[in-house]
Amino acid sequence: MENVKNVIRNWGSIEVDENGKVIGATADFYEYFMIMPTDLIGKSITRIIHTSSSFSLKGLDHKHVFSGVISGHACFIRVFRREADTLYTIIIRQDELEYSDLVYFTNSLEKNKIKKNSVVQGRYSFEEIVGKSKEIERVKELAARIATSSSTVLLTGETGTGKELFAQAIHGLSTRKAQPFVPVNCAAIPDELFESEIFGYEAGAFSGAKKEGKPGKIELAQHGTLFLDEISELPYQAQGKLLRVLQEREVERLGGTGTKNVDIRIIAASNRDLRTLIQEGKFRQDLYYRLYVFELKIPSLRERQEDILPLAHHFVEYFNNKLGSHVKEIDPKLQDWLIQYDWPGNIREIKAIIERGMNIVDGGTLTLESLYFTPNFILEVPSVGINNPFSGTLDEVVGNAEKSAIQRALKDSEGDRSLAAQKLKIHVASLYRKIAKYKLK
Repeated sequence: MENVKNVIRNWGSIEVDENGKVIGATADFYEYFMIMPTDLIGKSITRIIHTSSSFSLKGLDHKHVFSGVISGHACFIRVFRREADTLYTIIIRQDELEYSDLVYFTNSLEKNKIKKNSVVQGRYSFEEIVGKSKEIERVKELAARIATSSSTVLLTGETGTGKELFAQAIHGLSTRKAQPFVPVNCAAIPDELFESEIFGYEAGAFSGAKKEGKPGKIELAQHGTLFLDEISELPYQAQGKLLRVLQEREVERLGGTGTKNVDIRIIAASNRDLRTLIQEGKFRQDLYYRLYVFELKIPSLRERQEDILPLAHHFVEYFNNKLGSHVKEIDPKLQDWLIQYDWPGNIREIKAIIERGMNIVDGGTLTLESLYFTPNFILEVPSVGINNPFSGTLDEVVGNAEKSAIQRALKDSEGDRSLAAQKLKIHVASLYRKIAKYKLK
């Protein structure tokens, strides 16, 4: 970009079109903020730069300077307007900062040199958690209040509900936000390698060990946040060592003879009931109570039905940008199906379903047919009820879904039709007509 060639020691720049959409960025921006082009191009600039209050680039004066947060990094931002309808957003150069700010940013850069190649920063904030239902708003509010402390947090909920997203948002709002966010999937590391990966090892600790040794995830998270996903899969022996880290705030490498002090916050997540695992002798009770300082239960999509369509539209926009599609709306029949489906895989599943449809859709409207039909074969989409609703004509598919939803609502309401109508968000008279239509008892 020709406008930035005279800006020295900056953190990169973003190019934005007249609609506030990102159309490009410099290589140093991607490198420093650890953002992939696919996660940036086409996004609204207000989703990339987070400020204390909403802002509009069009309302800013030429060379306007303001503060904000990008991928968990606090920074100063300068806006250059090169043309009447084009804006360039540039991270302000260090030599234009006040002395106190210069010291702060210089220290941050020195710390980031150490962690840049080994850890990641939290990339999500609470503003990016899609949904306005009272259930998700309540959890977001509580999580935001917890974020300011350094206490351990236990995130529970079904698979696919967005527990890691919440973990990153908590980190991003904490006093540790400029420090590492280190995620660990406990289920993905073989038992025999777990201790060396988490606690690190000294030189010669075992055959094949690096001669200089290796720091574990705990040391890499120093002064930051260690996120232990699926902690229920933590090997029993490693649970005892993790308990010591929580109690003593020190870690001993595998094969080591001494300990190192650590200052980390631990956020753990589980989709399994840890109390049941304690009863089965698979999880330590003392570790559970160390983790159970704050428990946040992330609601399933079944508990926040009003967020289903906003999520669907969010993923349509996401895959429009990623796939170069131009879908503008979701067909009403597909909207009905989305609302009525149980979503056992929660947000992860709805994202996969929308991605499937976006790869097949022909035109500007995503339809129910887009989810399962191609010229050559039928894709298997999870059924709504006992019978596969994706057999037969489109009207039959929608009818089966509607019938199943009514049956489920009546069952959950113990036959109370007024309550069932409320659950389905339809008038009770409409429910009576549909009960007669499908000859339901």
